[in-house]
Amino acid sequence: MKKKLLICVQKDITNAVSWALKDLTSITVQFLEHLHQLEKIFENDLTFSALIIDSLLDGQSTLPFLKKVREKYKIKILLIISNDTSKQEVVSLIQNQLVDNVIIRPFNANQIVEAVSKLCGIERPSETPWYMYTKKQ
Repeated sequence: MKKKLLICVQKDITNAVSWALKDLTSITVQFLEHLHQLEKIFENDLTFSALIIDSLLDGQSTLPFLKKVREKYKIKILLIISNDTSKQEVVSLIQNQLVDNVIIRPFNANQIVEAVSKLCGIERPSETPWYMYTKKQ
């Protein structure tokens, strides 16, 4: 059975995240752009295995929302740290176990695939994806 993944990130990284996850066939993904959409999903549908969320959506911090989610639901959370998020907030999130993993911008496809694989408890594709053969600049 496929794992369901909920992704709510800023529009500028939606394509990068989608592209990174294209080879993970054991997950299904639902993308959202706004925090209010995410709140409605949590009110109605709790069948998701994991959540990837940006630390900043619609110009505001998502950290208060993450605290509420962690209090009510048992869902794995991967937080993508925006440049506007302070180091103290990130340390606090990790120490208080409000998130299961963090990725700091800028990131690469391999970091996303690795984090999602661990979060959902799935194996990575056995063959090396084509983007791993590209030359480092």
